[in-house]
Amino acid sequence: MKVYYDKEADILNLKFSDSKAVDSDMIDDDVVVSFDEKGNIVSIEIWRARELILPAFLQYLKEIKNIPR
Repeated sequence: MKVYYDKEADILNLKFSDSKAVDSDMIDDDVVVSFDEKGNIVSIEIWRARELILPAFLQYLKEIKNIPR
């Protein structure tokens, strides 16, 4: 997997495959999933990434911090 972030546009792109995307679905106002010809996910693009991803990631870090090891 490759991760790209466009700071100016605030777009996070998670690329799972080097296959050519032939179709895409906007599954939310801010999330686009691209597919190859076999229907496999090629990438997920998240717009407004700072707003959508950062709070969830910080919450995750708080939760794992409290897990006994």
